[in-house]
Amino acid sequence: MLTLLFAAACSPVEAPTAVNDALDEASAEYDVPRDLLAATAWSLSRFDQRDGALSTENGIGAMDLRDDARFPSLSEGARLAELGEGAVTDDVRSNLLAGAALLRQRADFEADRTGEEVDDIEEWYPVVAAFSGADDPLVAYGFADQVFDVMQAGFVYTLDSGEVVELIPEPMLWRHQDIRGSGLANKWVPASSSNYTDDNRSSITQVVIHTTQGSYSGSVSWFQNASAAVSAHYVVRSSDGEITQMVQEEDIAWHAGDWTTNQNSIGIEHEGYIEDPGKWYTDAMYRSSAALVRDICDRNGIPKDRSHVIGHNEVPGCKGGSGGGSGCHTDPGSGWDWNYFMSLVTGSGAGSSSLGGTGLADGSYAGHFTATVNASSYGVTDTCEGDLSGAAAGGQLYLSGTCRLKNHPDASGDMKVTWTGAANGDTISGQILADGRSANWDGTLNKDGTVSTHTVGSSDVGGDVGVLGYDVSWSVSQ
Repeated sequence: MLTLLFAAACSPVEAPTAVNDALDEASAEYDVPRDLLAATAWSLSRFDQRDGALSTENGIGAMDLRDDARFPSLSEGARLAELGEGAVTDDVRSNLLAGAALLRQRADFEADRTGEEVDDIEEWYPVVAAFSGADDPLVAYGFADQVFDVMQAGFVYTLDSGEVVELIPEPMLWRHQDIRGSGLANKWVPASSSNYTDDNRSSITQVVIHTTQGSYSGSVSWFQNASAAVSAHYVVRSSDGEITQMVQEEDIAWHAGDWTTNQNSIGIEHEGYIEDPGKWYTDAMYRSSAALVRDICDRNGIPKDRSHVIGHNEVPGCKGGSGGGSGCHTDPGSGWDWNYFMSLVTGSGAGSSSLGGTGLADGSYAGHFTATVNASSYGVTDTCEGDLSGAAAGGQLYLSGTCRLKNHPDASGDMKVTWTGAANGDTISGQILADGRSANWDGTLNKDGTVSTHTVGSSDVGGDVGVLGYDVSWSVSQ
């Protein structure tokens, strides 16, 4: 709730810092840029240790370290960081340290190869590609692109613990590219021929929706592993809806666990974990995937309904532990919003990516914001206002500014306020961060080119604060 952002004005609470502290420690210990380490962990896991549970591609923890012979290896990272494998499995701090140690190892290898130290951020690009552990350069450099896209766009991310991790956007003119986002396949990375059936089928009657239970890059790499015995036609990225095609539609991907379904369907994997739909099932993913499904249905004469667009859990039968159907699979899970997704699939033009074709022009933005807060228990109305400045690129907006609470006795210094958002048509939504607290916001892309938001409401936050009323607004323009 937006109210909690300014509750600190009346009742300061110390925010958790475990992940931020671990990022600082790992960055300093192994001389790895903090933002690069944060972007890598966010891309792989959203900083989620997952209680040591394996991802589909055998990755563990925030840095998705591999619990097998593949790189990035959990055992090798633990050795380099002088930590026990159990700690790296169970503890996010240890996992980040081990991941940073592996990045440093790859940076040293790169320095030996080129004869020059890895210093500037662009020199870390091949290091991140190597960290992916992918043999195929398309996959390795695709992962590096993903990490550098995140650093270029920035983020404000709230963990389940309430801790907020912020990454300020970093201009990278040397890349000469915008943040990715498309309604159709952006890349072709072929799966191993051992993981699908070469065919020339002409009848496709269904689309099956899956969740990877792992990261985007890890899943793409896994489908290239000849021993995986699994594949999908498409994989969709959570953050921006990027799509990688891995099997030609005329060929039979091994995705459904039921041979009849495989023979007659297209399989689409979606990055993330069914246990955390709020973290992974983004609007950009829904829209990009829906555009893809709509295109598949239109080209193959498939009705756009729930009998023909189904979840993996709805595949008939369950023939053993790897079979299809609800007895063997639960993806995409109860957190998948089928009503919204199908409204995008059937809606005319509604499924374009939220990161592409928006009304938000690239460039610098500046403006002013105001916030008025009243806590019933105190009977005091406080105000906070200041100037905002920032930039937009590829449908992403980042703004920051400072303000000082006027009436609160502890308002002895300026408070930083940050807004990040992603545009979609004539609307924009994202997160606000103030005084270590975050919440969601929604705004409007106006015809005159300005971007604005105005939120009014109240909430009973209890404790010494009571009912907190608020009125927050801002407007920025180029």
